[in-house]
Amino acid sequence: MSAGSLPISEDLAERLRAEGRSSGQEPAALAASLLDEGLKVRRHPGIVYMDGTAGRRACLSGGPDVWQIIRALRTVPASEFDPVTTVCIESDLHAQQVKLAVQFYESYPDEIDEMIAKDAAAVGLIEKMIAERESTAALTQSERPRPTRARSRGSRSAPSL
Repeated sequence: MSAGSLPISEDLAERLRAEGRSSGQEPAALAASLLDEGLKVRRHPGIVYMDGTAGRRACLSGGPDVWQIIRALRTVPASEFDPVTTVCIESDLHAQQVKLAVQFYESYPDEIDEMIAKDAAAVGLIEKMIAERESTAALTQSERPRPTRARSRGSRSAPSL
């Protein structure tokens, strides 16, 4: 099959152009993206694609993002517990859902690893910003003059009327 052109109805072509306009994508790029996603979700029923601040990403239908599940599995000490069971307990997911995320990851590791890397970079940036803010706040606080007391603690003057 040639990648050059696919026969589609005029109605479908118009909907593709309209979606392209609203999303700011060229119709050909949008069509390629939708075909790619469609083939992936067809191969892995229970996976859907969602829009979000990090872009489009694979998610469990009605559940968390696939990359979040894979990241959670990676944090479980393998020598201590079964990672799937641990993630199920901590997230209220069923084992089949976690296994579906693993199967999707095994099919498309680059896509999921990219989302994990983006998240790690965002967390690193946030931690850096917090550290800089705390450092600035500590400097500002240490530079403030300390209030001095004119009277000693033991002596009190009578209130004026």
